Amino acid sequence: MNAEEWLNSIVEEVLKRLQKRMKRATVLFTGGAIGFPEALQQIKLLQDNGWDLNILLSNSAEYVLTPHLIKEQLGTSRVYVEKEIKELSSFYEGVSAFIVPTLTLNTAVKIALGIADTMATNLASNMIMQGIPFIAAKDSCDLQNPIRSDLGLNKAPKAYLDKMGEHLRTLESYGVKLVDAKNLYQAVQMNVFTFSNQKNQAPESNKQIYEDKKKVLTRNDIVEARQKEMILKIPSTTILSPLALEAARELRVKIIRE
Repeated sequence: MNAEEWLNSIVEEVLKRLQKRMKRATVLFTGGAIGFPEALQQIKLLQDNGWDLNILLSNSAEYVLTPHLIKEQLGTSRVYVEKEIKELSSFYEGVSAFIVPTLTLNTAVKIALGIADTMATNLASNMIMQGIPFIAAKDSCDLQNPIRSDLGLNKAPKAYLDKMGEHLRTLESYGVKLVDAKNLYQAVQMNVFTFSNQKNQAPESNKQIYEDKKKVLTRNDIVEARQKEMILKIPSTTILSPLALEAARELRVKIIRE
């Protein structure tokens, strides 16, 4: 093994350990039923990928989805219902992502309006204010979902549809990533982990790629990239300082290693 191969192996190991430390998330089920089967499959994929998940059920989710079903489907006993929760800090401190697999319209609207009067909306508010990646399945809260038409739930006037759509766009302006339930796993991976090999990096049309040939990447480099809304492309031999790694995660700066 030559020096470059040796250094590449060290970089790969550092990134693997970083990702392992970052694979901790809070999963909150609200009472939405549309997209629930697909969402469960995506949460299973996260489990199989080594994610450490704390799973919460709102009062409506406890009634509609039931803790027994979710425990059975996910094969875990770490499922908590709203009435059991005394404090929320343990569910947002030290997590790398907040995942809502079944976001209801009621909860979505409250979050968009800044209302934090339930466990779900209070938790969401904390996640947004702390800048923690927030990924939610929109199947149950999107009134344009074709399943609603199949169920005969497409009779709302245009003005109502427009207003609800406006609330969802407000959530996105807060940094909430709204996706189809079938794409949850991919969305979580892309929003939490900033590091990619060049061949796996999906292009982002609104961001320029800047090639940085420095031997050591610092926190200041990450902050500058965030301010200029750039993606950084670095050689495989570049060393990232611990502060740079942390800043890249917090500021969601994408880094491509050649």
